[in-house]
Order: sequence, then C-alpha cells, then structure tokens
Amino acid sequence: MTDSMDGVSCLVVIGASGGGVETLSELVSTLPATFAAPIVIAQHLSPRRESNLGDILGRRSPLPVRIVTDRESLENGVIYVIPPNRDVVVSDSDVRVHPDGSGPHPSIDVLFSSAAEAFGENLIAVVLSGTGSDGAAGARDVKYAGGTVVIQNPDTAAYSGMPQSLAPSVVDIVANLDRIGELLDSLVEGEFDVPPVSERSQLQSFLDQIREYTGIDFSGYKEPTIQRRLKRRMIATGHQGIPQYIRHVRSDPEERRQLVSSFLIKVTEFFRDPELYAHLGEHVLPELIAESEARGSDLRVWSAGCATGEEAYSLAMTITDLLADNDAAPEVRIFATDLDQDAVAFARRGIYPARTLGNLPETMIKRHFVKVGDDYEVGKHLRAMLVFGEHDLGQRAPFPRIDLIFCRNVLIYFTPVLQRRVLQLFAFSLRIDGYLVLGKSETVDGLAEYFAVDQPRLKSYRRVGDRVLIPASRVHDNAVAPFPQPRSVGPRQAASHSSMGREQARPRTSLGPAEQTLLGLPFGVIVVDRNYDIRYLNSELRRLFGIHSTAVDEDFIHLIHHYDAVAVRTLIDEARSSEQLVSRILEPIGSPVDARRTLEISCVPYLPSENAQDLLLVVTAIDVTEREELRQQRGVAESDVARLVRANEEVLTANQELTNSIVRLRAKNEELLVAVEEIQAATEEVETLNEELQASNEELETLNEEMQATVEELNTTNRDMEARTSEMLAAAAEAESTRQQLRAIIDGVADPLVVVAGDGSTILENAAYTALLADHDGAVLVDASHRPIPDHATPIRRAASGEAFSVRFAFAQMDHEAWFIASGTPGLTNDDETLVTVTFREANGG
Repeated sequence: MTDSMDGVSCLVVIGASGGGVETLSELVSTLPATFAAPIVIAQHLSPRRESNLGDILGRRSPLPVRIVTDRESLENGVIYVIPPNRDVVVSDSDVRVHPDGSGPHPSIDVLFSSAAEAFGENLIAVVLSGTGSDGAAGARDVKYAGGTVVIQNPDTAAYSGMPQSLAPSVVDIVANLDRIGELLDSLVEGEFDVPPVSERSQLQSFLDQIREYTGIDFSGYKEPTIQRRLKRRMIATGHQGIPQYIRHVRSDPEERRQLVSSFLIKVTEFFRDPELYAHLGEHVLPELIAESEARGSDLRVWSAGCATGEEAYSLAMTITDLLADNDAAPEVRIFATDLDQDAVAFARRGIYPARTLGNLPETMIKRHFVKVGDDYEVGKHLRAMLVFGEHDLGQRAPFPRIDLIFCRNVLIYFTPVLQRRVLQLFAFSLRIDGYLVLGKSETVDGLAEYFAVDQPRLKSYRRVGDRVLIPASRVHDNAVAPFPQPRSVGPRQAASHSSMGREQARPRTSLGPAEQTLLGLPFGVIVVDRNYDIRYLNSELRRLFGIHSTAVDEDFIHLIHHYDAVAVRTLIDEARSSEQLVSRILEPIGSPVDARRTLEISCVPYLPSENAQDLLLVVTAIDVTEREELRQQRGVAESDVARLVRANEEVLTANQELTNSIVRLRAKNEELLVAVEEIQAATEEVETLNEELQASNEELETLNEEMQATVEELNTTNRDMEARTSEMLAAAAEAESTRQQLRAIIDGVADPLVVVAGDGSTILENAAYTALLADHDGAVLVDASHRPIPDHATPIRRAASGEAFSVRFAFAQMDHEAWFIASGTPGLTNDDETLVTVTFREANGG
C-alpha cells in the first residue's frame, strides 16, 4: 500500500470523542517519522472555545501537523486536524472543510464515508475513545468499500461507547492503543504485497484445511480478496509470513474463527437501493403475491448472503406493507441465509443501532420497530416471517419452489466456476417466472439461458427455460446435511414408534433444562392429553395425589385417591371445552385426618401445534390447606404472604430460565427449518432422477435390474429424509409447548403480581394485576392517614429503587376506598440486574 511517486495511494482516517485528546496524543507519538500515508483526524470539539488540538499533537508527533481551514492537498506523512464546528470531506487528492450540519462535529461518519468513496480498499479507518455512535455508519461504508476498520480495545478506552457501537461484522482489528501506531505502519507498508509463489501454494493447501475445519470452501473466492484479508489478520496477530500464521491458526481455534469471519463480506443496510425496492414494491412483489393467492400457496423468498439481516428485514417490511389490507394474503416465508455464524446470530437477534435506521421514514420505524434503550428491535410481525440459518452456496443444497431470490454483491467475490454453480442453484430453486435480483456489478452471463432480463439497470431477472438439476458440490457429505446433525433415535424411542398398543405412537422427547426446572417447581404440575393420559408430571404432584407408580402414559383420573376424581375430570373437561383457565378448590375425602390437605387445582389447555389432536392440558395443584383455614377465620397471615412471595419468586426464576430456553430453541428450530428445506430440495431432485430412470427403463429393458436397484436406494434415502424431517418438526412442537406451559402457570397465580425493573418499567405482570388496574382506573392512592401518596412513594416507584418494602394503601375513588397491602421483594437476574416482585393482597378498610 506504499505511495507512488505521483501522489497518495492510501489514507488513514481517525475519529475520536470523549477522552480523545489524550488518546490521540499517545497514538501519534508512536508513529514513525517515515510514515508513508496522510492521516486525517476528526475529534469532537466544543465550538465555543478555540481548540489547541493541533498544537498538542504537534508537540508529541514526529510528523508535521496541519489545521485544515479550507482546503488542503493530501501529502504522505502529514497529519491533518479538522477544527471544531466544521465537517470534512475527503477526495482522492485533498481534504476540505465546510460549515457543519446537525449532530456532533466534525462528523466522523461524513469523514469515513467520503474517504471510503475516494480510496476504497486503500483506506484504513480507526475509531478511538468516545461516547455515542458517531463513526458506526461510516465504518460500514469503509468495510463495504473493502477498506480496513481498526478500533481501540473498548476495555482499555477511556470511553468505550464509540468503539462498541460498531457491529462486530464491520471490525477487522481490535487493538490496545499502544499497538495501533505499529499496526497502521504495517498496514500502510505491506497491506497488498503479493506473497511469493511458494507461499501462495501453501495458501491453497491452507484453504483446503479451513474447508475441513469449518465446512466452508473458500477456494472459489477471488484470490486477491483472500490475500488482502489474510494479510490483515497476519498484521493483527504479529506474524510476518504465511507459514508462521498458518501454524498459529492450527493451534488457535478463535483465530481460525476470526479469519473465516474476515473472509466474508457482511456489510449491508436497510433499503440500500431505494429505486430497486420501489420496483419490487410496485411491480415484482404484487405480481408474485397475486400468483401465490391463485395457487393457494405460500409466498417464498430467499435472501442469500443476508449478512447482518438488514436487506432481509427490508424485504419483510415491503411485503408487510403490501399485504396490510389484503384479507386473502398468502403466508410469507423468507429464508435469510449466510455463511457467517456471527452475522446470522446478529440478524436473528434483530436489534440495530438508531443510526442505521437514519434513511427510514419515521412512519416506517413506528410501524415496524420497537425502541429498546438507544437501539431499535424489529417488530415480532416481521420476525415471524423470517427463518435465519447458516448456508454455504458453494456446497449446500438450495431451497425449492422459491418466488424471489435476493442475492446482491455476493457473486462478485466468487470465481467464474463458483458463480456458475450458484446460478445453477438459483435456476433450480426458482419457480418458472420467479425473480432473481443481483448486485449492480453482477450478471447472469454464466447461465444466461435460464434468466431473462426484467430490469437491466436494477439487475432484476426472470426465470425461464427448462428445469435444471442441482449441481454437484465439492463436499458431497454437506450437500443435504447441515450443521448440526439431527439427533438419532434411541432404542426406547424406536420401540415406542413400533408399539401397537395405541392407535398412534407418541413422540418421546427428553426434558431439557427449562422443562426440568418447570417440573421441579414447589407445587404440583401435570400435563395430560385429551384422554387424560399423563405426558409429564413432577414430584410435588406425585406427593399431593399419592402417585407412586411410573404413571407416564397412564390414565390420571384412575390414579387419583382421597379426592373426588369426577371433580378433577370435570375440571379438565371444562378447560378443554372453554379453551381457558379453570380453577377450583378440591377437598380431601377418605384420607386420615392428620393427612388431609386442601388443594387448589387449575387447568388450562394449549395446542403445541396446529393439529387439534395434539391438544394437551396443564393441571397445577397447590396445597392451600393453611390458606383455607385462615380464610375461615377471616384473617390474613403474614406467613401465607411470605410463602406466596417465595412461590412467586420461584415461578419468576423458572420463567426466566424458560424464556432463555425458548430463545435457544427458536434458533435451533430455524436451523432445522433450513435443513428441512434443503432436504425437500434434495427429495425433489431424487424424484426427478427417478422419473428419468423410469423413462430409460422403458427404452432399455436390458438395464432394468441396475435401474431398479438405483430406485430402491433412492427410495431408502427419501424415507430417511422423511424420518429426519419428522424429528425436526417434533423439536419445533416441543419449543412451542414449553412457551405455552409457562404462560399458563404465570396466569394461574391468583393474586395480582408485577415485576418491576430499576428504570420503573414493568417486566412481567399477570392477569390479576391487569384486572386490578382496570378496576381502579383513575383512582388516587392514599396512605393509612388518608393522605395522597406522592409519586416517588408509590409501590411501583419504590420497587424501581430496588428496595424491599411492605406498604398499606388504598385506591380512593368517589364513593369508596379499596385497601390493599403491597409487598416488594428484590431479586437478581442472571445479568445481576435487580428486579423487584410486587404482590398485592386485599386488606381490611382504613
């Protein structure tokens, strides 16, 4: 990257804010006097006083420092400092300042973006200490242009906000301040040196090893791109040659992951090309939606190379707005895939910095996003459309029956051979007359006979021609088997499937950590099917009902002793028919006097899938003997309150664990759905080959035996695939079952209950609490002396302070006062955040 005699060939741009003066002073002091590139510095400075930054840096730097007052030509080995209250724009030969617009100044985003346009892959952008997120959007432009992004280690920065605001997929190097000067010199001096022939041969062998480690084949990527990104990792880790670096990667799995991530391009943004999305929204998608309605099928979209998800969510927003007033709208499924595990995880999370939404209208943000702190989370209605998964276009099978494929700026990084294979995948996937959208620099020249031009300037094509077969992959084992492999069926499971004792074998699944927590709660929990047969039960329920046998798959009603079994069955039947929670008190009968326990049993139905035959019912049993005795005495005992509070805390703990489990299961479910689609594509391919073999059989009877053997093998493969698909669907049903069980238990708590965070927001509330607020809407809270309670002393505000408390208050309304006792109990979440559980119990009048 060294400069030529005719001018500047590379550029370094640096952005800093809070703590930046000291940080910049230390950085420039580590630069060599022979530094062979210009440096432009944008530091947030107060416009109300004169800046001395240039003088401060000049005393520490071995390089000359200039303050840019209007326009300066770029020279190697010169540091350019932007004054306060000015923004800066860089061209390929000079740097210019102009009066500022809005936001912090000078704008680091403006500097980075203009420099990326001028210098492309020859730009190095550095983000140092500072608050806020200025520089995050500009760094994305640098990365997209092929430049290098370096950030100061947030753990050592005086203010970590700016370095941490960059998405991990954008950052090439994270370094401590004392190493950045050395890194910049190495990047400027040797970034794009072509390795000798011997090392290039080693590199190809190394890429084969990377494929064996990760399943990702980079041999089809353009060699200069691989070399540049490899060199950056070598500089970041302090290795001078490819052989030394290869040895380091072999012994360090984390560096292997960093290298693979650096090879992949993961930079995108919402509605990156507005004209293209306007064409999709006005012409392409309405046509595809109408065709899906006519067929009675789903609208299926594939975002291949989705990076961090912005383009996939942009498609979802466009489709959602088109279907807003369509009562006959088809179901929509958007498959969003990428090679990079980190990028897919970021996209699946669906939370983006506010600055990345800067080009979206405010009305669109309100429709499709939810504000979470300083960031924005995509709405659940968008998230439900998308299935994220890891997918290698070079090796994996495609998705079948796709209406629209969106693959922009991915093919440009592939060799012609790999480009042709990917186009074959797309030709197989698309329905006839389906659409393919590529990047502005990409074409279908490698397989033009299967794609007709729709809009040449927008690189939109329609699928034409005959059916094509799935091209062979380099790694055949991974063509239909994604990571991870489906779990095998054990002997006990196999036996249950073959059993003739019931009309339909039930799925056998082991309980995960969340379910085990649920069944370990201090009150009885049992799950039965519509025939009252037991699916799950915990030890507390066994104790309450005296069940000592294995019980699973047995009739619950016939196992009930010392209680009215008819009443229990009636309760379950009422819950099933009414499709809502039903509760009642169950008195003991026929048991010894000293062992009689009064139970409060509740039952709620839920459907783990859309199949009505899968209806299950959750029954909970709580020992309320003491509570019932106290009610008969018309008193409220503090011990009862404490016991219920402890039970509520345990329920909340189980809720948090189940929530975490559901998130993990959802991610796993999406990966399984991606695998199902690939298996379906492979199945259709097998069916196509089978038809061709049958035709050949009629023409060439002499080859009949060989063809029949091939057909049998293919049918066996198809059955194996169907069995694996059933396992995947069972896992998805299990995840939904867990979520429904949790909701049923929380709403089954009788007393009003609310969980409050430190900022006063409500984390969780049950139906009883919602009803309490509705009943006393507009009422004034008063204390025991009938004086209004100030805002900071209300139960919710006291809970926000994280304190334990018990307060007596009333809702004062026009004609009466309703007295309650509110008790707050603090607790810690897994993130060490203090949450306070507040319960409300009715009290005698004031």
